[in-house]
Amino acid sequence: MLIRYLLSHALSLFGNTVAAIALPWLVLVRTGDAAAAGLIAAVSALPMLVAAVAGGILIDRVGRRRLSVGADLASAASVAALPIVDRATGLTIAWFIVLGVAGALFDVPGMTAREALAPDVAAAAGVGMERLAGLREGIGGVVVIVGPAVAGGLLAVIDPTTVLWLTAGCSAAAALVTVTLPKGVGGQSASPSEKSGVRGDLVRGLGVLRGDRVLGTITLVSAGSVAVLAPLQNLVLPVHLVARNSPGGFGLVVSFLAVGGIAGASLYAAVGARWSRRSVFVAAQITTTLGIVGLAVLPPTPLMLAAAALAGFGSGPLPALLLVLVTERIPDEVRGRVLGLQNAATMTAIPLGTLGAGLLVESIGLRQTGMLLAVVWGVMASVTLLLPALRRLDSAQKAETADAGEAGPSGAAVAGR
Repeated sequence: MLIRYLLSHALSLFGNTVAAIALPWLVLVRTGDAAAAGLIAAVSALPMLVAAVAGGILIDRVGRRRLSVGADLASAASVAALPIVDRATGLTIAWFIVLGVAGALFDVPGMTAREALAPDVAAAAGVGMERLAGLREGIGGVVVIVGPAVAGGLLAVIDPTTVLWLTAGCSAAAALVTVTLPKGVGGQSASPSEKSGVRGDLVRGLGVLRGDRVLGTITLVSAGSVAVLAPLQNLVLPVHLVARNSPGGFGLVVSFLAVGGIAGASLYAAVGARWSRRSVFVAAQITTTLGIVGLAVLPPTPLMLAAAALAGFGSGPLPALLLVLVTERIPDEVRGRVLGLQNAATMTAIPLGTLGAGLLVESIGLRQTGMLLAVVWGVMASVTLLLPALRRLDSAQKAETADAGEAGPSGAAVAGR
């Protein structure tokens, strides 16, 4: 069962990484407009945010396994529609936007459903969440390296619409693998009496986040982290390396980050359960900080690669550890809603952070922006290590929240522990 879950995760992620390379390429080939790719990404951003929140509610209502299967099948259909439309009428920007939005609406709930399914699989398979989460992140790191390389190789020899059939096939295969999981795993978690409408479901999910200080703090820390990492990786580093006539250097930096992350996640999967969670968190945070600061100051390329490997190794265990913590503390009946809200917060932080960094580059310069990101990350990491809520990571007690009717109009639950 564990192998099937990890296989479905790998197939879905592989399809998404291939599409992330092939789809912008297809837009350029069919429209000849470089701005069109950016327009499609921007238009898809809001639906992704809505899908993260609404998908969390659906996960609790229809079941994690069922929604994971449905989302993967719908995602496969939306991707397969691109080559079909291309052959039938020809793809236009309008078609790209419509089908891009459709894909965004399905991908995010599917990702959240698979996250929410992890504790059920771990319990049914008789393995610790630390091992499952570490293996999941390690496999994800391998896919992030292999997927773009495969996509690039295929695009060099065949039409991008043909490459997209691979993405559709991977999503469909992920759904078929998930179907083979026992029906009792990841079933419906919210009883009919608990379904109080969209507003009530959101209030309950927000109540959990506000009522448990560890969950709320982890959500804020995760969003703050990606708000710094996204502009560093997607803006500052590539612009710096291209300006130095080293576009290939950026590919190496990303590869070193990924390889370091695989090593860190694999180490956590192997021995993470033996260590104190607080110790893992502190060690990972310090190591990541050294690597991120090393990248942000834009050193010579050899030092940048060393910093990338260090940052990757330090950050490798963090997603796995945080997945263990949040799924352990979230009440079973609201797991989808809370994970959906957390993913929505992270997805909001990425464009906001990138936009802010872009404005800084224009006003103070690239290197100064990198230095500022290094300072912000260092301060944020220092504060994170001192936060009282994150000193109790070894507590496995789940959040205690009030029912929607008891939470009050603001959705606040009982005071956190």
